[in-house]
Amino acid sequence: MTRHDKQLNVRMAHETVDELKKAALDNRRSLTAQLNTIVEEWLKQNQKSAKA
Repeated sequence: MTRHDKQLNVRMAHETVDELKKAALDNRRSLTAQLNTIVEEWLKQNQKSAKA
């Protein structure tokens, strides 16, 4: 199966990554899924704010 999602490499502080990994574990998600959820929610919130 071919993946069509774009890959993105980022640098983050170790502490930030550790917190993200913990949140992902708590939410039963992979780190990638956790990051996608955070970014998607942020984008939705910003779109709502821009319309107001």
